[in-house]
Amino acid sequence: MGRKEKKATRKSRAAASSPHRSYLPENFEIPQRTSSLAPATVQREIEVLQDTLKRKSSQLSQELGHSNSTEFLKARKELLSNHQEQYELLTIGLRESFEKGELTKESFQSSINRCWIKRAKLTHEKVTITRQQNGLIWGLKEEETERKPDLAAAYAELLTQSFKNAESPAGWQVRSEHQHNSWKMRLRDYYDAYDPSNPDYLWCPILQGYDSNCVAAHIVPHSIGYRNAGYLFGEPDDGMDLIWSMKNGLIMASYLEKQFDRGAFILVPIPTQLNEPTRWKFVLMDEAIAPHRIVSISPLTWKQLDGRELQFKNNQRPGSRYLYYHYVSTLLRYVRFEKPGWAEKRISLPTGKIWATPGLYLRKSMLKQLANVLGYFDADDLFDEGTFEGKDGETAQEERVMAEEIFVDREWPRVAEDIEEIRQEEQEEQDRRKGEDEEEEDTYREA
Repeated sequence: MGRKEKKATRKSRAAASSPHRSYLPENFEIPQRTSSLAPATVQREIEVLQDTLKRKSSQLSQELGHSNSTEFLKARKELLSNHQEQYELLTIGLRESFEKGELTKESFQSSINRCWIKRAKLTHEKVTITRQQNGLIWGLKEEETERKPDLAAAYAELLTQSFKNAESPAGWQVRSEHQHNSWKMRLRDYYDAYDPSNPDYLWCPILQGYDSNCVAAHIVPHSIGYRNAGYLFGEPDDGMDLIWSMKNGLIMASYLEKQFDRGAFILVPIPTQLNEPTRWKFVLMDEAIAPHRIVSISPLTWKQLDGRELQFKNNQRPGSRYLYYHYVSTLLRYVRFEKPGWAEKRISLPTGKIWATPGLYLRKSMLKQLANVLGYFDADDLFDEGTFEGKDGETAQEERVMAEEIFVDREWPRVAEDIEEIRQEEQEEQDRRKGEDEEEEDTYREA
């Protein structure tokens, strides 16, 4: 059975036996076979953290019977922070082994992907404790009235309900459907997207034609939150206006929007003459889909779109800062899998620079936090020309939490899709090893 068939079988099996997502606190322990891929010095640092974690976990277990909700959440957050440090070290160690040629690219990417998913889940939980602490404490206080309170079980239930009821993992402002529909209608007029002969068709600047499956897509998603958007772009009081700006939208075919959201491609500027409308081109990031058709009924492949310039019906254009944010967050996701210099080779421009029209787009301190949360590397070389120094900044600790919120929002949809598949693969590996052990036992008995 091929990988695709296995994936389909796992998905159908998961749908029949369990919810699509698991929100319960889980074991984030790093398997020894994974940590062993990192250099010896990194392994020792991870072991020190693991020893500290064991002591804290033991202490937490002993205190659960008589701790209150505030103490329980504090202890849980400390455990998550310890795991975060372990995964930070592991990520750095795996990259070091890869760059030295001690790990194949396939092995490196597989290990980093599993590490990435675990990090997204524990960061998800940690952000929720930070942002929704009062609500969690209030919910846990009911459990404290019991003779034998089970705070761990009550916490798991509260976390489950919290995640299910939120629009995104950390629970931002709920999007108004009326506001969203109004924005979509205005965006179509803004880009003069309607087909004069059939209003059900809209102009897609990427496909350079009218299509019945076009949608009005946000570039920076509403789900990152108004406060985070305002702070990131240097306009703390205008987060809502930034998110609902016409320049934060683009008309495109629905199947393109799906790949745009997951970072399969980015849109980068082409140098223009003074007073000319901005020009943009399509750059494919996910090379794995290059030979495939963009949709089954089209002869066009993703590779054929790579490098294509977008064509608009009027002089209106999306805002550079919004597409710069999408470019940055996408590049940070891909660069974690590659060796230094990959980005420069992948995105070749006549100017020799990755982004042709540098500007003061994003707050530098926040970009550094995002780079640290997403990939644990220095982003100055890649993005320095597109940042500004903010004078009204938050503390580094608060910026870290905001970066974690953005990370979780950006990664969670993809993580949720992969979790069940990885669990099934791990279960199959366990079953295989168990079968081998039983075979060895039978052979030994017969002997």
